Amino acid sequence: MKTLEKVNYKGFIWPLAVGIVLWLITPWRPGGLSVQAWEMFAIFVATIVGCITKPLPIGGTTLLGMVVTVLVGLAPVKDVVNSKGVVIQTGILSSFGNSAAWLIAMAFIMAHGISKTGLGNRVAYVMIEKFGKRSIGIGYAITGLELMMGALIPSNSARTGGVTWPVVESISKSYDSKPNDPSRKKIGAYLDFMAFHANILSTALFITGAAPNLVAQQMAAQKGYQMSWVSWFWAALVPVLVATVIIPLVIYKMYPPEVKETPNAKNWADDKLKEMGPISKPEKIMATVFCLAILLWVLSGFFKIPQLDSAFVAFLAVTLLLITGVLSMEDALHETGAWNILIWLSILIFMAGKLISYGFIAWFAKFIQSEVHGINWGLVLVVLILLMFYTHYFFASGTAHMTALYLPFLTVATAMGAPLGLSAMLLAFTGVINASTTHYANGPASILATTGYVKQSEWWKMNFILGLIYMVIFGIVGTIWMKIIGIW
Repeated sequence: MKTLEKVNYKGFIWPLAVGIVLWLITPWRPGGLSVQAWEMFAIFVATIVGCITKPLPIGGTTLLGMVVTVLVGLAPVKDVVNSKGVVIQTGILSSFGNSAAWLIAMAFIMAHGISKTGLGNRVAYVMIEKFGKRSIGIGYAITGLELMMGALIPSNSARTGGVTWPVVESISKSYDSKPNDPSRKKIGAYLDFMAFHANILSTALFITGAAPNLVAQQMAAQKGYQMSWVSWFWAALVPVLVATVIIPLVIYKMYPPEVKETPNAKNWADDKLKEMGPISKPEKIMATVFCLAILLWVLSGFFKIPQLDSAFVAFLAVTLLLITGVLSMEDALHETGAWNILIWLSILIFMAGKLISYGFIAWFAKFIQSEVHGINWGLVLVVLILLMFYTHYFFASGTAHMTALYLPFLTVATAMGAPLGLSAMLLAFTGVINASTTHYANGPASILATTGYVKQSEWWKMNFILGLIYMVIFGIVGTIWMKIIGIW
C-alpha cells in the first residue's frame, strides 16, 4: 500500500508565524521602505526561518518561498522586457541560470567520481600511512586530508561523512576506543573533534569548500567585489596555514588522547592500500581531470578568458569524466545533492537580489549608518564580525545564516568606510569559522557531535575557546596578510 511522504508540519509554525506577522505590519513599516520591499523582506525572513526549522528539506522550503513570491506579485515567472528588449524586471526562472549554483552542482558530480573510483580513500590511507606513528601525527594527517579533500569535494558534509569520519572511526576501533564508553578518550574523542576542526579549515581554504562560500561570492558580486577561486585561496592561504599549525596543537593539549603512540594506524593504512591494489585506470583519469580543472581555475584568476569561467571549467571536467567512462549519465542524475543545491542556492540568491532591487538593503545600510555615525570603520567591522560569529548560535545552517546576514553586514561595513575587499573576505571567513559554536552549527557538526565520542558539554566549551582563536587568527593575521597582497 502506498503512503504519503513524511512532512514536518510542526516546522511550518515558526516560518508562517514570522512571515504573517511581518506581512500584517506592512502599514507600519519603517519610513523610507516601499510596500514591495517590506513584503519581500517578510517572505525572505520566513523562508530563512523555514530553512532552520525544516518543515521540508531546504530545496522544498525555498521552492515554497519562490512560489509565494510569484503568487503575491513580487516577481514574475519570466523576465519582463520593454519595447527595446531591455530587462526591466527579472523573472524567477532566471535564477536557475546562476553560475555559482551550477559550479557547485557540477563539483558535486565531480566528487562522485572521486568516491566512485576510490581515489578519495586512497589519498586518505596514504596520509595516515605517512603521518600515523603518533596521535598528534594522525591529527595533522586528518587535517591534511581535509585540506586536500576541500579542493576535491565541494560539500563539507560529504567530506566528513564520506571520507574523514570513516577513517576516524576505523582508526579509533583499531585501538578499541568505543563511543559512549570510557574508552572513547583513548583516541576516538580526540580524532573525532580534530576531524571537525580540520573540516572548518578545509572549508575556509577553498571557495568551493562549502555552499555558504558560494553564497558569499554571489552576494559580494552584487556589491561589486569579485571573488574568484584563486583570489579566495590566496586570501585564505596564510591564516589557514597558521591555524593548521595551531589548532591541532591546541586540541591536543586541551583534549589529549590517552594513547599517544599509534603505530597500528600505519599498519592499518598499509593493509587498506594493499587491499586496494595498484592505482586503477579510473583513478588515474579522475586525478588527471581534477588536476586539469584546478589548473584552469587557477588560470581563470589571471586571464579573463570567457572559456575559463569557473562554472564552465566544472562543466568541462564533468564532460571529460563522462566521455572517458569514469562516470555515467546515471551517476550524474543520481547525485541528488547536486540538483538539490542547484534549486535552493539559486532561489535564495534570487530572493536576496530582490531585496536589493526593491531597496531594502540600501535602506538598512543607511539606517545602521545613521545609528553608528562617527564611529571608526574598523570598530564597526569588528562589531559586525562578532555579530556574524555569535548569531550562529541561532542557526543550524551556514547557508541560511550567510544568506540572511552577509549582504546587509557588507553593505553597512562599506557604508561606514571599511574597504570593500577586506570587509567581503573577513565576513565570508567568519561565515566559515562560526561553525565553531554548537553541535548543530552545520552538517559536519551534526555528524561528528553525535557519534558518541565527544559529549555535548565538551563540544560547546572547547568550541567556545577555539572560536576565539579562529577570530584572532583570521581577524589579525588575515587582515595583515590581505593588506600585504593588496586586497585592501
